[in-house]
Amino acid sequence: MIVVSEPRPRVRLVTLDRPARRNALDLAGFRDLAAAWREVAASGAGAVVVTGGSDFSSGADLATFSADVAAAIRGGRSSAGASAPDAGGPAAAVWADVHHALLRDVVLEVPVVAAIEGICFGAGMELAGATDIRIAGESALFSLPEVRHGFIASGGSVARLPRQIGYPAAMQVMLTGERFGAERMRAWGFVGEVVPDGAALGRALDLAELIAGHPAAAVRGIKRAVGEGVRGTLADAYAVESRVSDEVLGG
Repeated sequence: MIVVSEPRPRVRLVTLDRPARRNALDLAGFRDLAAAWREVAASGAGAVVVTGGSDFSSGADLATFSADVAAAIRGGRSSAGASAPDAGGPAAAVWADVHHALLRDVVLEVPVVAAIEGICFGAGMELAGATDIRIAGESALFSLPEVRHGFIASGGSVARLPRQIGYPAAMQVMLTGERFGAERMRAWGFVGEVVPDGAALGRALDLAELIAGHPAAAVRGIKRAVGEGVRGTLADAYAVESRVSDEVLGG
């Protein structure tokens, strides 16, 4: 489901490759994506692009995700193949995999560029929101539909989105569950550039190659300094996000 390649020198490409399900992520997909980020972190790459081809991602695969999570919790296993009682039990281990996949609570010093075409919904939009630079095709659509299913976007969006696009816009996205076009998301600041359909990946690779050509210490230093500037408040927000998510799901 997740393919890691090196299309250009010092540039990794992480591709969500499940087109039949519009790149919906089941639990195995989340775990594979988390493993891909670990691979990227250890690779020495100067930049990474994440894409999904004609669709970025439709989010979590609701047809199987809940059942997969329940089974994994009963089994008490994490993606590392070991029980995790010291990390808060099996449920915590499973959600740690999901959050790692979505780059929540993860310090990844390699800059990440998102190439977004087609639909970018739910966990897909949460993943996009964790990247550093976002390029979208002009017909791309964005949505956080979790509220319509009775839960919240707890992969980082509740904490991050108000900081990224402002409170009113973030609340409109999260409370309505509506779909928004690429130009609207660019105007709000969620997307950096809008390009013709089919051109997002090429533009993202060009930017990643440019970044990877700069001195690595400077590139990683910029990302680390910016991250440390906001991480404390994000950590607090993430804790609230997780608590509220648990209350909503339990209530």
